Amino acid sequence: MLEKPLVFEKILRLEHRIKAGMATPVIDIEYSEACNLKCSHCFNTHFKKKNRRLKPADLADLSKQAHKLGLCQFVISGGEPLVLNAIREVIEALNPQLFHLAMSTNGFYLTREMAENLKAWGLDKVKVSLDDFDPTRHDENRKSEGAYDKAMAALFNARDAGLSVTIQTCITHLNCRTERTEQMAMFAADNGFVVDVMIAHPIGEWEGRSDLLIDEEDAAHLREINSRIPALHRDTFPTYGIDRGCGCVNSNLHLTRYGDIMPCGFIPISIGNIFEESLKEILDRGLRIKHFKNYNPLCLSGEDRIFIDQYITSTYGKELPLHWSHVFTEDDFKS
Repeated sequence: MLEKPLVFEKILRLEHRIKAGMATPVIDIEYSEACNLKCSHCFNTHFKKKNRRLKPADLADLSKQAHKLGLCQFVISGGEPLVLNAIREVIEALNPQLFHLAMSTNGFYLTREMAENLKAWGLDKVKVSLDDFDPTRHDENRKSEGAYDKAMAALFNARDAGLSVTIQTCITHLNCRTERTEQMAMFAADNGFVVDVMIAHPIGEWEGRSDLLIDEEDAAHLREINSRIPALHRDTFPTYGIDRGCGCVNSNLHLTRYGDIMPCGFIPISIGNIFEESLKEILDRGLRIKHFKNYNPLCLSGEDRIFIDQYITSTYGKELPLHWSHVFTEDDFKS
């Protein structure tokens, strides 16, 4: 962060902001749905097509608004960002000197040359998807032979180019308590990586698949691994020494290619659209919804069965994202 002193200053203020109860969301930006793979668990489905889509100028405006609010982190996701011809333009539009920038990628096109370019353009971190520490299982889930080898190579290409490296892995009830989960954590720790656990959510291609959701024993298993191998982490675990629980709105926002802001990438409910309202107005609305305002130790869309049954299932079979007014009632805005 010494390369970006203005970002470092904002990061130093994060702990104060969190303790003061101020929202400090990382904004995940799905600039495009374009992707080279057809993953079994893809959640980027059923979204209604709209005429207006994000352009670099929209990202530049978003970054100005986010900077004014004291926010300091963006993640570029998709789809697969590295299939975009305009990826440099996308990165530069986000004003890298003012933000810590990360990218989620399947690693297929993350060559050493590309990693060096990303670093030069202002990217700080890559998050490479690795669904399983077993090559065959990963390739089957990605429906692409050789995907595991590409992802593995991407990790080291990024590290060697000076980027921070995170392994993004999807944990389900079926693979959580296997030896492969701990093996991945140990591999990450040995190589200077971090494992970011993304638990299964019953949306997208897994719509209605409650059998894949982790249970209390699975969650306890992940905490136990984290106690021994801190390289493995969940977003519900304490950050900066502060336990914020589920980070919807407070710690995470997801921007779709059509300008809709969702509480996170796994709750397909729009709490506003940046083409129609300011980021501050949307953030303020999200924080008035009690489910996002109040502390919850469980991931709302992946663990909290009450929230899933009442709200996530209401999105099934519909064009997404649903407008907040079609899901939340007056009672949802009461603390």
